[in-house]
Order: sequence, then structure tokens, then C-alpha cells
Amino acid sequence: MKGEEHLWGVLNDKLDTLSATNHMAEAIRVGESALEIAKRSFGAGDVRLALSYEKLGLLHEQNGNHSGAKAYLVNAHRRLARMRPADDEAVFRSSRRLGQLCNELGHTEEAIDFFEQAVAAAPQVPGLPFSDLGALLNNLALMCRKAGRSTAAEPYYLRALQIYESQLGPEHPDVASVLNNLGVFYTNEKRFTEAEQVHLRALAIREKVFPASHPDIAQSKCNLAVVYHSRGDYERASELYRASLQAWEEATAKPPEEYEVVAANYADLLRSLGKARKAYALENRARKKRRG
Repeated sequence: MKGEEHLWGVLNDKLDTLSATNHMAEAIRVGESALEIAKRSFGAGDVRLALSYEKLGLLHEQNGNHSGAKAYLVNAHRRLARMRPADDEAVFRSSRRLGQLCNELGHTEEAIDFFEQAVAAAPQVPGLPFSDLGALLNNLALMCRKAGRSTAAEPYYLRALQIYESQLGPEHPDVASVLNNLGVFYTNEKRFTEAEQVHLRALAIREKVFPASHPDIAQSKCNLAVVYHSRGDYERASELYRASLQAWEEATAKPPEEYEVVAANYADLLRSLGKARKAYALENRARKKRRG
């Protein structure tokens, strides 16, 4: 057995070299051999067996085979999660990776489950940057919302906001970004009073720290306009749509796709007011601007 354990180590070193030099097919063959040795030589609770599954999964992922990667990485994760004493850092890393992979594969419910495991493990991970946890919470909230699990989404947004506020202060632009995401969530849930309050706060922060033509200010004004538009306050919505369009135009000679979205929203409002000709002219102008 000692000989096989030594061979396992040699093969792992070899596959690391092959992976680093992008010899993926050979690296995968070596990884498969290392895994077979691990199955024979190590017990189910041995971290080296989990490591063999994990390395082979990562090789498949690096080679573009995400479905193949998932099976190995799930196997590794199950072993890591059962180990005692628990290795919270390994579980966090594995959960987060699987969440990202499942999300890419369109396996939303599994992705949410793995991300939730990562969030649960995060407090026990020493030195974890607050921004990593904040981004994880924000992504998890977005996925829950898209999956129709709005009740689950809101606490993740609020926890992310609390983390950024405590670490950066209440008027940091990153706090405004989280507020913006929360405001969009409230708008989608038709909770317009809360959406208005959150977007107003995000806009106030951004107007303090950025020039008037900054894209984030244009974004906030559009999102706030959508709230007023949805509530039937067309006057305030129109004013903010115009301000958002102006900010985009001043920010860059060739505005991004978001600029055309603002124009489309404003055009919808104009049509609802019986101003179809003006709406058409607005959309046509936005398309020309986008083409440069």
C-alpha cells in the first residue's frame, strides 16, 4: 500500500504539471489513474480520496466538459462535507465552485443549494474577504428571485447590505450597488414604496461620489423612473427617464445597451400618453446613438 500511496503522489504532481502546460487529455488520463489508486488505497473518509475526485473534476472543467466535471466535484464535495473534524474552508470552496458550475449548467435549484451551503460555512472560514461573502449573498438572492423564491431572496439582499454598510460605511458606492439590486427586487415584487426609498438612497450616494454623467447615476435614475412609471406617476418618471438618457449621452459618445433600454421604457410611457410619434422619434434617435 505504501508503494501505491507514493505512486498516487507522483501521479498528482504529474497531472498538475500537465494541467499547467495545457496537456489536458493526458492530464485527465493521469487523474483517472490517480483516482483508481485512491479508491484502492484510501478510506472513504480520507481527504486524499476527496482530493482525487476534486482534481479530476477540475481537469474536466478546465477542458470545457462541465457536465463531466460536475459528477466528480459533487463526489468530492460529499466526502468533504462528511469529514470530522469539519474543514469549513474546503467545504466553502467546494460549495461555491459547485454553485457556480450548476448555475452555468442551468441547474438552478442545485446551484441555490450549494450556494446556501457556502453561506453557512463562510462564518467559520478565517480571513474570508467580506466582499466575497457579500457577492455570494447578492448572487444567491438574484438566483432565488429568478427561481421564483422571493421570500428566500430578500434576507440575502438585506444581509449583503448589512455587511457592506458595516465594512465600508453607509455612503460607499458599493453600498449603493447593493441598494440598487435591492431596489430592483422590490420593484419586481411590486413593493413600490420600498423600491422608491431604496433607489432614492442609492441615487443620493452616487450623486455625492460620482460626476453627473456617471453610468451608475444614469442607472439609478432609470430604475427610479421605472418605479414612478409603474405607479402611474408619469411626470416624475418622464423627468427621470430624460435625465438618465442625458447622463448616458454625456458619459460616452456610443452609449451601451442600457441606454437603449431606458429609451424603450420612456417610449412605452409616451405611447401610453398617446404620443406615439414622439416615442418613435426617441427610439430611432437612441438606435442611431448606439450605432455611433
